[in-house]
Amino acid sequence: MADPDLSLEFKVKPAELDGCGQSAQHIGGLIPGETSKITEPCSQAAGGLKGWLTAGAITNCSTNWKTLLDKLGGDMGDVGTKLGTSATYYRTAEQNAHNSMRNPNAPASSGTEPDPFNTNFTQGPVKPRSAKAAE
Repeated sequence: MADPDLSLEFKVKPAELDGCGQSAQHIGGLIPGETSKITEPCSQAAGGLKGWLTAGAITNCSTNWKTLLDKLGGDMGDVGTKLGTSATYYRTAEQNAHNSMRNPNAPASSGTEPDPFNTNFTQGPVKPRSAKAAE
């Protein structure tokens, strides 16, 4: 039976997060300017229906749509900011991981640093158990 975890793959591309974040912020910033265009035609339509119940309904509908779309614009801006913050976090984490790794060609330590893994080094190649058992 195949291991289901082998098919899982998680990749983060900070540049793509930044791009999506900037797009979301840009579009979110455009929405309030566009929603202001909703109210005038609706007010004109409602004005032509004075005395009818639909006049109030049109006004309420346009006001509610504008409110919801403006909130959507704000939410998009917030999400865009969070995507950019996430991209920065991933870049920083990757750089920190890179910086924390030791250069294998660097000279050996002075021995004053404790080994947190209690590593035991052996001299020469180590034969696999199956090869030792065959001898």
